[in-house]
Amino acid sequence: MKKLIQLTCIIGLIFTSSCSSTKNINNSEKEEITTSKNIDNTARDGSSFEKAIIVKSIKEEYVYVKKNCINCTMLGQALAYNDKKPFDILRLKNAEGKEVSYYFDISLFFGKGF
Repeated sequence: MKKLIQLTCIIGLIFTSSCSSTKNINNSEKEEITTSKNIDNTARDGSSFEKAIIVKSIKEEYVYVKKNCINCTMLGQALAYNDKKPFDILRLKNAEGKEVSYYFDISLFFGKGF
């Protein structure tokens, strides 16, 4: 029963994220941002599962993208698993029109409850 509920949630998440509209990522927005402390992401650029940025919240994903993909437009967000570990993949279009993806390791918080 638990697996059925998990599967239903994953399908719902995929369906919801595939229906999302585009969103401009604007660096001029003024937000107080806190990023994960005590996590070493220096060797990680978010270009693959192996180099996924480790985050403690979805907000941190968007903060990273705002800092590293200036004037990008959001195309979509998806949940994926690699070696039974959950990842968020954000697809964007950069200012030159090229599609880029950023991988985020969300295992520190995903599925942990409220």
